[in-house]
Amino acid sequence: MIHTILYVLFIIPFTVWLGYELKVKYSLSRHKIWIILAVITGITGAFTFKIKPDMVGNFLLHASGGVASAFLFVYLLKTLKLRFSWRMDLVLLFAFVSMLGVLNELAEYLFEFLGFGPFSFDKHDTWRDLAANTTGALVCWTVIKAASYIRSKKA
Repeated sequence: MIHTILYVLFIIPFTVWLGYELKVKYSLSRHKIWIILAVITGITGAFTFKIKPDMVGNFLLHASGGVASAFLFVYLLKTLKLRFSWRMDLVLLFAFVSMLGVLNELAEYLFEFLGFGPFSFDKHDTWRDLAANTTGALVCWTVIKAASYIRSKKA
């Protein structure tokens, strides 16, 4: 659950900074539903891991982090009114999710180094976590894009 709080604490200043750099006018609260979805996803992933604290639960935890990252990415795009081709969206999503995944892995390493408990199951844990983040984000992004496409066809 700490991941979820950190993601939200990260996305707001990151959006403000990016808006400043791009000189874009925006409202932080207009598209807050995407942050709420990210929080719900993160909490769900944390509870899943508590119920199933093994490698499968760990994969699902990190996949939910990828889904939450995708929701935060959509928040960022919608809030700053950024539009790209689907190909560029995919590249930027991958970069965004990778950035958050690496920050998460560095935090896990730091907390483990400081003695706050083991965060790694084995020597492949980091790679599995990054793969789970990416998988969750890509699945979520695909569903969002498909829903958007279907909605545009009905209109």
